[in-house]
Amino acid sequence: MVHVTKSVTIGLIIGLTLALLIPLMVEAQPQGPPTTPVPGPGGPPNWETAKNGSVFVRTDIITIMANGEFPMFHFWFSTDETGDVAKFVMTYLAIVEFEDLNSDSAFQSNEKLVFAPLAAYEWTLQVGSVEREGTTTEVWLRYTKGGMRGSGLIPGIPSAAIPGMGSVDRFKDVTLQIWAHIYLYDYVGNITDEHGVKASYLVKGSSELKMDIEVGNFPFSNETTMLSIQTMIHEDAKHMYQHTHRHRYETREQYGNHTGMSDVDWNTIGNETRFEAMTNRCVQKIDLIDATTGTPQGFFSWTDKATITRPGGDEDVVNVTASYVPTGQGLAVYLAYPNFDGGTLLHDPSIGLYENHKATP
Repeated sequence: MVHVTKSVTIGLIIGLTLALLIPLMVEAQPQGPPTTPVPGPGGPPNWETAKNGSVFVRTDIITIMANGEFPMFHFWFSTDETGDVAKFVMTYLAIVEFEDLNSDSAFQSNEKLVFAPLAAYEWTLQVGSVEREGTTTEVWLRYTKGGMRGSGLIPGIPSAAIPGMGSVDRFKDVTLQIWAHIYLYDYVGNITDEHGVKASYLVKGSSELKMDIEVGNFPFSNETTMLSIQTMIHEDAKHMYQHTHRHRYETREQYGNHTGMSDVDWNTIGNETRFEAMTNRCVQKIDLIDATTGTPQGFFSWTDKATITRPGGDEDVVNVTASYVPTGQGLAVYLAYPNFDGGTLLHDPSIGLYENHKATP
């Protein structure tokens, strides 16, 4: 059972108050609904904890199962518990320091300096909710990285696209927190620094899990190296053997969309493709599409801006790039960030379902 402490509850109340009074600030804390709330089509979110520590979060549209030991999210249509339509998984797999040898600001595996699989560390999961006038307006989940595990990798986790144990000890003191939120309401978030609003994005109520990744104390080798976090998006083969690799991925990129089946294995050294971000759009996206019907059903998205807080407290909004490669098990997506030596990084990816494309099993 995951317990929410009194201090967390007080923090939620404060966070909700601040969100209502200062709607332009987007921080790694619970967000309140807009001043004039309009509920999303999926009804209020709710949650429960299973005996194995997994947490289930549900609306009428989406069900999310958060692994109790590791930052991994299974998600599917709430009316499709057996996965006949779609079940997807998004996992945070590895943390990497790299040198941008080809100057494209994105990660390729031949640029890797040091890495570590995130399954080599201890993780804690907390869950809570925010209520307003008796209605749940938000459910949040928070994964916090701890120290190294004494018994190797967490079992049952998808293998990283970068094989091996890497340098687990080097990143043992890195602080990494993934705070995920699902809201009842649609709202517009803003990414700001001391110069004002640099980007705005829409979070869909009841069907999108919006995440805040916060990284600190990262031991950059020098001032030119960069950080990448490897994620993996794939179908939930464990629960839907008959439908494995039934979906294809499709990127939305500036120079044309790229599509393919993630069971194809292109994972050779340096073969990652740089994601060409759409201009005049701060949210970049990869869709998960039924390969038979052509129906988009799920997505993985991220803002192409992040906030860096310097050691002295100054904030800068910086560009985020991405690269991707199908690995035979899923699509590995590498989010890449500039050097923030001595500071902290805050970034906002999301996963979700398209409620208007929901099918009946």
